[in-house]
Amino acid sequence: MEAFKKVQNMDLEWIVSLAQETEVHDFLKRHDLGMDFLKKNASDFLLWKETLDRCKDCPGLSSCSQPLPGKRKMLEIDEEGFLIQNFVSCAYQAAIDEKRKHQKKFWLSHMSSKEYEIDLSILAKGQAKEYQLAFRTILASIQDAQGVYLYGQPGVGKTYLMLGLCNLYAKENKSICFVKLPQLISDFKQKLTDNEYRLKNMSLLQKADIVVLDDMGAEAISAWTRDEIVLPVLEYRMTHQKKTYFTSNYAPEELFNQYIIRNESNSKISALRLLERIRSLAKPCKLSGESRR
Repeated sequence: MEAFKKVQNMDLEWIVSLAQETEVHDFLKRHDLGMDFLKKNASDFLLWKETLDRCKDCPGLSSCSQPLPGKRKMLEIDEEGFLIQNFVSCAYQAAIDEKRKHQKKFWLSHMSSKEYEIDLSILAKGQAKEYQLAFRTILASIQDAQGVYLYGQPGVGKTYLMLGLCNLYAKENKSICFVKLPQLISDFKQKLTDNEYRLKNMSLLQKADIVVLDDMGAEAISAWTRDEIVLPVLEYRMTHQKKTYFTSNYAPEELFNQYIIRNESNSKISALRLLERIRSLAKPCKLSGESRR
């Protein structure tokens, strides 16, 4: 509003002063524009100048005073010679955008924004021998046909390693699904009558280059979740040789018991089918150590 008041009260001297501002002067010169163009679009140039001034001496995004944090207004000339505005990332935001540009390779993800910055290459530095062993196993799996079934006590770092691995794969242009299985099952149950939602997400889980099923065995297990959700995904990925990873608090033989439903006929057979597909898709690796939480 202040900018428009200035424009209403402007005189030629003020326009000349605006034209002498470095950014305005360079813009007019770059596009071979004169004072008439500046006067006609004075309010836009003034607002642009005020936007640029907000960025001067900015120490970082936490101090950003722009209406859209991390974004600043920029002016351009379109093909017909009209002044247009758009918003671009500042240097601080651009650095974050660069770190997260691989995020578009995630077809389905339960990751937080910060987790897209986890770098697998530095995760093993200064860690205990057990952690480094798991790290090397995961790293070696990149060249293998099989993924890894990473199991151990809660809080030892299983998920964190897989997050770093997913980021590495995404930066290599692989399509990724990283899902926390309890959350996935909960989402499916909430949309139980939405068949389109279920089919779409099942297809993503089946066809992505890399899938991580995090926290296997911790979901609300039923015959439906086991036989209509988890098993079809694993069956497809096994048949089509799709790289698949798992994390769990349970060793494979313990996981088998988790998927046995009481008072259900053939429950052990269904649980065994699931376990066999996991073993076909991934090599077991135990991560020992103290909780990091």
